This record gives sequence, structure tokens and C-alpha cells, in this order.
Amino acid sequence: MSAGDGEKIDVRGDGRIILYKRDGLKNPKWQTRIRVPNANGYRFATTKTDNLKEAERFALDLYEDLYLTVKGGGSINTKTFKQVFEEWEKAITVMGPTRQGGSWTATIERVRLYGLEYFGSMRITEIGAAEFGSFWVWRKGQFKRKEPSNATLRRERTCLLPVFKFAVERGYIKVVPGTSAPKATTDRRPTFTLDEWRKLTRSARKWVEEGKHKATGRDRFVSQQYFLILANTGLRVGELRGLRWSDLRTVKTDSGTRLIGYVKGKTGAREVAFQEGAEVYIQRLYDLRVDELGEAPPPNGLVVCHRDGTPIQTMKRSFQSLLDFAGVLSERDGGTRTIYSLRHFYATQRLSHETSPFLLAKQMGTSVEMLEKFYGQTVTSALAAQITKGNQSGAGEKEKSYPFG
Repeated sequence: MSAGDGEKIDVRGDGRIILYKRDGLKNPKWQTRIRVPNANGYRFATTKTDNLKEAERFALDLYEDLYLTVKGGGSINTKTFKQVFEEWEKAITVMGPTRQGGSWTATIERVRLYGLEYFGSMRITEIGAAEFGSFWVWRKGQFKRKEPSNATLRRERTCLLPVFKFAVERGYIKVVPGTSAPKATTDRRPTFTLDEWRKLTRSARKWVEEGKHKATGRDRFVSQQYFLILANTGLRVGELRGLRWSDLRTVKTDSGTRLIGYVKGKTGAREVAFQEGAEVYIQRLYDLRVDELGEAPPPNGLVVCHRDGTPIQTMKRSFQSLLDFAGVLSERDGGTRTIYSLRHFYATQRLSHETSPFLLAKQMGTSVEMLEKFYGQTVTSALAAQITKGNQSGAGEKEKSYPFG
């Protein structure tokens, strides 16, 4: 890009700030070309005015801003956050999966939803710790359903970091700015006690029976199996949603045959073992599809699906309906239960039965650190035995194992 062949003015007399107008335009505005010491290239910009004095003032102010930017280690051709985001989004589409083997889709959407809205027009070099501090305050008041928790904000910070790391790699900024988010709480995740779980599963059978002759009959039956599978595998909702018949296989163990499922989630692909007896829930869904199709479902068919084979995107309403029917919508301390409470129930039960945290972390596609963080309150039977050693009174019946269906 050049300064054109129209009228030119050297504002400082040293060639650093040039004002010019382009030929061939009816009402040309003053344009500026700026060169800053110790910086490569030029910065071109429109002053958006045909008044010479105003154009000179604009150009001088821009020169001072760029001079300070370069002195601070920046570039005169800095990009906006939006421009960097768009470059980053294009770049990661050819980079493959995340470091954990997952997809970038959720990360991109998190950044686009709030980060892009707030930082979009800001120059990437102008975003620092202070701007992030203001962003967290703004973000607390920007939500659709409920105010974001500190844990949610920290997850959004994790999603924003790759954009700034990309900016460093491209030379747009020297270092990633301070992005500290509010400290996350480590509140225990809402789950179920064993008595509540037994109440829920008993109620589920009645809930399904009552819906048999209603339009919701099939939905209730499929939902029941869906919830039981989640509670007997620790799967995430999205992982079960994508499970296909070809992803299932059985293995022989010393204690019998076990069902294994191959799933893909945010931490990559892994195989998951179903609890003993939980294969019956898969069998029920298989039998349902055979009845509906008049033949065996195709290998690439979804295990959990609508009658036409399309995926069921959400079962939130069904779960809330069942919780309400069973009278266990909330915990006694007020914690609100969601479908993910089934995953939490699975984790607490496995830990209370002395399952190795390392093996459990692999099964659930998480880390030992996360297990300790959210389930460290779980009292194992070994710990209970040590705590109550010497006191044999009040011994109860042996605790039952999975599945509870």
C-alpha cells in the first residue's frame, strides 16, 4: 500500500507522518501514513475527515500512541482481538484435536460467546491484567439463565488462553497478559445417598409404568435406561449421546463377562467398563430398536436415539420430571441436582468401594487431582473401619453393590 499520487503533507517535516488524499474521489478524506523509529513497516489509517487541522491532530495522536506501543515492545501494526481470534480459529482447524485428544469446538464457542463480545474491538496489545479484571466484573453480569460461578469463569479463562498464546507465536504481543480469574470454589458436587438412589430407581419404574399409555411412554422408557447407564459407567452426557452399537464389546474377567464401550469425549477417546449387571439396560434399548425396526439396528446406529434414529440432544426435562416424581429434586443442604449428578454418584460409589483413584480417573476421563478436589469428602469402608475400630456395636447388613435398577 502506498500514499497515493494525490496531495501530500509532511506533518513533522521528517517523513514520519504523511497526510495525503487519494485521486479520483469526489469527497476524499485525509489519509495518514506513519513510520515510527525502531519499527518495521508503516501504519496506514484514515483520519475520517477532510479538515486539515483535524487530520493533523488525529495523525499526531496516533503517532504518539504507536511510539509508546513500540517503546513498550509492541508493533505498529497491531491487530484487534477479533482479528487475532479469526486467525486463531482458522489455524486450529488444521491443527487436529486438543492436547488431550478432544475437539476445539467447545473452546471456540466459549470464546465467541463472551470473550469476543467484550474484547473484540480492543487492540491485542492493549489487553492486560486490568482489562481482564474489568472483563470478569462485566462477565458476572452477562448471562442468560444464571450468574456464572467462579469455576465457570476459570473454565472460560482456560479457553481464552490459547488465543493469546497464538498472538505471542505470531509476534503480535510479547507475552500472555495476566488473566487471573476469581478463585473457584471446591464445593461438593450434588449427588445421591444410597437411600435416595434406591428411592429414585423404585420411583423410575412407576414413572415408566404410568407413562406407558401416554405420548411420553417411549421417552420415559429410554430415559430410564439412559439414566441407569450414566450411573453405572460415569459417562458424560455427550459421550453416551454419541455411543453406537459398534462401539460395544464384551470381555471375560475372573468374575464374569463385562460390557465395554468405546466413547469419545472432551478428553479424547477411551474405553469404559460397565458395572456388573448394567448390560441389561443396553439390552433393553437393543430390544426396543429391534421392535421398532423389525430387524437388528445397524452397527453405526446410535444406542440412545429417537424412533427415527436421530440423536436425542437433551434429557434435562425428563430427568427433572423423574426427580420431581421421586421427590428428590434437591439435596438436604439445598444443592440442585442435574443429570451430571449421576456421574457424581458413580464416582462417590466407586471411591467408597475402594476403587483405585488412578483407574477411576482413566474410566471417567478425568484426573486424580479432579477426583481429590471434588470427591475428597468420600469416606471409604476402609477408612470407616479404621475410624470405628474397637467399636463393634451397630454392625449393619453388608452394603449392596451395583447395579441399582
